[in-house]
Amino acid sequence: VMTTPAPFSSPEYKLANEWSKVFAHLFRPMTPAFSEIWLDGEKAASVEYWSTQVEQHNVDEAMTYDSGRGIILNDPVEPLYGDRYLPRKFKIGVTVPGDNSIDIYTNDIGCVVVTNDEGELEGFNVMVGGGMGRTHNKETTFARAADHLGFVPKEDMMECMKSILASQRDHGNRDVRANARMKYLVHTLGVDNFRTLVESYFGKKIQPWREIPEFKYNDWMGWWEQGDGKLFYGLHVDNGRVKDEGDFRLKTCMRVLVDKFNLPMIISPTQSIIFKDIEPTDKAEIEQIMKDHGLQTLEEVDPLARLAMACPALPLCGLAQTEAERRMPSYIERVRATLTKMNLDDEEILMRMTGCPNGCARPYMAELAFVGDGANSYQIWLGGSPV
Repeated sequence: VMTTPAPFSSPEYKLANEWSKVFAHLFRPMTPAFSEIWLDGEKAASVEYWSTQVEQHNVDEAMTYDSGRGIILNDPVEPLYGDRYLPRKFKIGVTVPGDNSIDIYTNDIGCVVVTNDEGELEGFNVMVGGGMGRTHNKETTFARAADHLGFVPKEDMMECMKSILASQRDHGNRDVRANARMKYLVHTLGVDNFRTLVESYFGKKIQPWREIPEFKYNDWMGWWEQGDGKLFYGLHVDNGRVKDEGDFRLKTCMRVLVDKFNLPMIISPTQSIIFKDIEPTDKAEIEQIMKDHGLQTLEEVDPLARLAMACPALPLCGLAQTEAERRMPSYIERVRATLTKMNLDDEEILMRMTGCPNGCARPYMAELAFVGDGANSYQIWLGGSPV
């Protein structure tokens, strides 16, 4: 589950953060096999969920509630998943109207908070069937943006989410792994027939999609007011690589900031870092610390680099067919040189690069994407949009 990283104190953003935890808790695996590590008979590590933060939603009760429509399975451990789990990975995105910092349309389920004029939650706009993964030379696989399923009132939201999951669980492709994501089920049925399938589990008609403000892409870098008297700062990190290299000492700088100011950190959907809950009186000192450690101000970062994203690829990923993270900086330089030569320095192009077609850096949503298809070889994809 991913939600917008912006730590604003407005009702919509608080609701997005809260309900992302609700959905994560609702669909958590019940078996301890995923969350406990034992060594020599003693528990060495465990995973803590958000039960105390969402207890007012009675998530466990909602999870096990049986409407008699086939959502709940007769399994002593996993009432939602049974003994086989889902055919493939299942991603959920939660955001607010207008904020597409998470590439909401790339998720199996996308949920958009809908509030009234007083900021009170009315429900969610729900989209289904997004996903980036594909396989070269296999036309039955493809990247896909999600379709609008409709609006769901808040009191029905967990049951609707269970109904979508059950639809994929029972009807998703379990024979061909490459076509096992829910996007292929939605594509094969069409969103209208998929909605009918979901409603057969849900027991209610899904309402029409509510009109909301147009989505815009924002990485939330730089200084922002949270709305509670404090600030947050988005620190650009090239391709997510935190390191000390010569005079550039990002890793040390982050350690100093956390030790000195006790700042919570959020990893952004574009592999950068957001420091939140900053006192306004600390802003100047924080900027000086970053300068002392060789970090650029946001204004000094090339917009092409700020917008770019690459997956780790070689040598870290066994699926990689070529370079991505280590090659992206040189491609940014080459594109910048070309734009300068053409007197187009003011142009901003959202570029992404992956070492294989699986789409971890969400390349198919970029305006210009390089997708590795062999040693030192890339497919070029044009015309995507993160909004």
